[in-house]
Amino acid sequence: MATSRGPVWKVAGLAAGLALGAPAAGAAERVVIPFEMNRSEHMIVELEINGRTVTTGVVDTAATFAMVDAEAALRSGIAAPDGANRTIHILGVNGVQVYPVVRLDTIVAGNLRLEAVDAAYNTASGVPGSAANVMPASAFPGDVLEFDFDAGTITAYDGKPDTVRTHFADSVAYTVEGGLIFIEVRINGKPGRALIDTGSSLSYVNSAFARVASMSRNEALMHLLLGATGDSETAWIGSARKVRLADFYVKGPNLLVSDPVLLDELRLSGQPVMVLGLDYLSNFRLQFDRRRQRLILGLPGDRGDVTLDLSADATRLPGGR
Repeated sequence: MATSRGPVWKVAGLAAGLALGAPAAGAAERVVIPFEMNRSEHMIVELEINGRTVTTGVVDTAATFAMVDAEAALRSGIAAPDGANRTIHILGVNGVQVYPVVRLDTIVAGNLRLEAVDAAYNTASGVPGSAANVMPASAFPGDVLEFDFDAGTITAYDGKPDTVRTHFADSVAYTVEGGLIFIEVRINGKPGRALIDTGSSLSYVNSAFARVASMSRNEALMHLLLGATGDSETAWIGSARKVRLADFYVKGPNLLVSDPVLLDELRLSGQPVMVLGLDYLSNFRLQFDRRRQRLILGLPGDRGDVTLDLSADATRLPGGR
């Protein structure tokens, strides 16, 4: 959650484990949580904490530990931590940070109720425009976790993933490593790994992937990036011919190229890696089939090899510039 000299990217909160009590809404009950996209294009849900305060937060597939903002905690009757609180080390884009841990009696979102939730106590400012309260997606029960961006709902349920006859869908296997979800992606035909991050509004690639995929440096957009951040050392804009996810692809995208400390800590800095944020993910209906460990991507239509048009987002820079 800390800032750096260059663009700030919220990617993941990697912790020792997820400390969440069993949800009162059992896996047999379909969980539905409505969400909205805010002006900075983060996916925001309404949260009720301890039955005393209502605030907002994000449901994050790249977080493994809940987080509560200090102000929301205070309004919920949670005392500020002192030296007696245990702490947790959370890995973010800028390295490991230590947070005190507090206990939330309840968190309610939609018809999902979580009890006895341990959460990192966050006093720092988060990414501009995003929420400081985080609910890990792994807290949801059920065989299927579904993000429907057209309907504005997050749904969890048992059984097989629902099908939509008006959509073409394809699936890709995913792996879970340290609580983080990875799929295979191809840039210019070269394979790499992509971290699925619903907590990030934008996507980026690391320099190893940019090099393997022979991405070209976009000097025109570099001038815009320099004007937005005042720093050309930590990131640059690369152009690709094609980014492919399963049977879907984006032609001619421009992507930020950056090497956050996060990838060093995960020992991934030398591997071709991409972070997939909501600028890509929100185009799809996403379904995580947890039994088979498959991510199903759906788009309206009846054919594969579908091209996504992200030209409107091609020049977007961190901070909404």
